[in-house]
Amino acid sequence: MNMSELTIGEMCDRQYDWVERMGWHNKTVLEALALIASEVGEAVNECRGDKPTDAFGEELADIILRVADLAKWQEIDLESEIVRKMAINEHRGTRGRRI
Repeated sequence: MNMSELTIGEMCDRQYDWVERMGWHNKTVLEALALIASEVGEAVNECRGDKPTDAFGEELADIILRVADLAKWQEIDLESEIVRKMAINEHRGTRGRRI
């Protein structure tokens, strides 16, 4: 299968399996969230100039991959949660905010 054709669920499975092979599932949920936050910090560093650097996309990918691993580890169907949350957001509308 072409990697660009993976579903979100398949991506979570692959990332979880890779992290497991690396032996990195020896942390708490809070530590995993801290690692996600550190990736956000790295993405911020790629936006310090007038426009994001070429490395910005890679940092965004790191954020998603850490979230994918955490979701799989915690038995969360991330794909379903994303779809559900998008529906909630659509229903909420702008809540009076200007668009």
